Amino acid sequence: MDGTGNIGARTAKTVSSSAAYAEPAALVRDALAGAKLELVAETYHILKLGLKISHDEMRTIYADWNKGELADAIVAATADAIGLRDSDGEPLLDKVLDVPHGSESCAQAAALALALGLPAAIFAQVSSASTLAAMKDHRIDASTVLGEAKLAPTGDRHAMIEEVRKGLLAAVILAQAQAFLLVRNGVGGDAKGLDMAAVARSWGGEEGSSTFIMRLTAQAFERDPALECIILDVPVKTLLDHSIPALRRLSSRCLEGGLPVPALVAALSFFDLYRSMWLPANLVSALRDSFTGSGFERVDRPRGELFHSEWR
Repeated sequence: MDGTGNIGARTAKTVSSSAAYAEPAALVRDALAGAKLELVAETYHILKLGLKISHDEMRTIYADWNKGELADAIVAATADAIGLRDSDGEPLLDKVLDVPHGSESCAQAAALALALGLPAAIFAQVSSASTLAAMKDHRIDASTVLGEAKLAPTGDRHAMIEEVRKGLLAAVILAQAQAFLLVRNGVGGDAKGLDMAAVARSWGGEEGSSTFIMRLTAQAFERDPALECIILDVPVKTLLDHSIPALRRLSSRCLEGGLPVPALVAALSFFDLYRSMWLPANLVSALRDSFTGSGFERVDRPRGELFHSEWR
């Protein structure tokens, strides 16, 4: 792993000769790696400040997570980074300034998604979090006026650690779902003809080193090459069904205590928005038509027809 967070770049294989595919898809792949970095960092935040877990124990926790469903180069590197000691014996990580340096791939992927009319909740939130993290002096000044988070641990400690693991698992699945939704629907003029299973396998790295979730993604597209979103695949959905309640509880607890976990919350919001049969966008359309005359579609008329009302 290099300092930019472009984890997948060194192991990806070519799955299309189309330049229209290759460059944007590489951007999305790097953005997914950036999203994973932020999600793991947010769980580190919860374990460190919310649960008051020591560096030595956190190293063991992430090392254990890397043996199961969350196995990933980023999780393995996290265990190594947390456990590393400086020359004075203190954790080196505590001496690293909390200002990010590296790739802007999440911002670029979010811009690409928005330009194509596709969801960008997770990538956009990761980019925003990075921007705010870079405002170190502003954050110091604000904390003296506004105070800081006070997340008190409640409940069984081991159960809470497992809650964090499951929450991270759900969020990583949803970040991956958003990434492949962008590739499926927006990357390159011939994206609809891509072998999505081959894309997933290439993003997973060399044979045998692919992550569990990436292998599951490849298998989902092998079962259904026309699959729109991976969370609609039965095995992926089953895994998500078992982990999404933990993400919901974890997000709620952090929001209530004021601990910032923007990527975790964005992942949950993406899930809730994507599964909603009805959303209040009808009111948005009505109000925009009222102010600008932009028009609106009707539920009792064919899609694509625009209507207008004075709304008064």
